Amino acid sequence: MQNEPWYGVRLVYQLTGTSRQAYEERVILVRADSDDAAIALAEQYSKDYESETTIYTGYAMAFHIFDEDSPALGPGVEVFSLIRESDMDIDAYLVRFHDTGSECCRKTRDDESEIG
Repeated sequence: MQNEPWYGVRLVYQLTGTSRQAYEERVILVRADSDDAAIALAEQYSKDYESETTIYTGYAMAFHIFDEDSPALGPGVEVFSLIRESDMDIDAYLVRFHDTGSECCRKTRDDESEIG
């Protein structure tokens, strides 16, 4: 298992029991021999995370972590990446996919920093 590559697996959960409907996206690290095996392993870990108020939606996305210089993760190693083709300009893209105003996280952009 130690020789298998690292994967970042993004899982989406529905949060219930909140005043408004909400979803959580988590990225967890696993070692696996393929994308499918990484997702299967992440879904096993997901069972420990799920609760009455945190429901796994069944959506997962794997990212193979290319750490060619070292077998260990460390500062600066990319653990997740998603490339989406879009004709939108930067502001429209960020508002549509990443900064809708309803995120519960620390956000930063070149001209602002706030807790959302």
